[in-house]
Amino acid sequence: MAILALGAASAKDYEMVGELCKYSNITTDSEATLEWLYGRAGYLYLLRLVKATFIDEPKIVDQIEDTADEVIESIMDAPRPWKWHGKAYVGAVHGAIGIITQIVLTDPSWSPKLEADLGALLSYQYDGGNWPSSIPPGKDRLVQVCHGAPGVIISLQSIKQHFPKLRERIEGSIRKGREAILERGLLTKEPCLCHGISGNALALEDEDFEHFLTLTTGHEIKSMDKDGMLEKSDDPSSLWCGEAGRAWTWAIADKRLEKRLLGYNDI
Repeated sequence: MAILALGAASAKDYEMVGELCKYSNITTDSEATLEWLYGRAGYLYLLRLVKATFIDEPKIVDQIEDTADEVIESIMDAPRPWKWHGKAYVGAVHGAIGIITQIVLTDPSWSPKLEADLGALLSYQYDGGNWPSSIPPGKDRLVQVCHGAPGVIISLQSIKQHFPKLRERIEGSIRKGREAILERGLLTKEPCLCHGISGNALALEDEDFEHFLTLTTGHEIKSMDKDGMLEKSDDPSSLWCGEAGRAWTWAIADKRLEKRLLGYNDI
């Protein structure tokens, strides 16, 4: 589906748009997952990507929006808490905040119906500022984009304007979460988006963002590797787990773009 979406967007291919929209039959199947990486929420991102290319063509936009509505309704009809592999995950990649973010960025009019879900998610935050990987919460362990405060904060930053009643709580959660990242977020994993310093940096304000980036230079990575401190990636050239993600974060710093995750909330 990702290849089809990229083809439709880059070539402005009407037939490929139609083929992509047909996948709604698969993504809304009762056996299909709901989360961003493998499920319905991720499909919503691909629809937004293609819609951005055809924004001046009402018929195509209507087709994409009708498809998105069908997918969103299937997610909203699913029992709570949303689960992946039997667990109620919280984070951006497999959990509730990722699902909420994709729905709201695709169609903000659903925000009022998601207010209770987001309010519950805010309540899961530990006193130390981090979020658990799943509910019920276990040990406070992971501070990274896929599981923990960085992914939640980056998500909240892009959807908070659509939840005016929760705005004060959201801002407080972001402040506490950033404190946790500054204290515990300088990870020894390769500096990628998913579970490395590059992704964590995107959750921080400018000065702290730039400080984290100084620890993702080639020199720092070589030093960590030499000292035996670096946990190397299984997919070292990829976007979310490798060098391409580090390049994305540096591009944001260089071009002074909004701090967003490519393929997640950049559109």
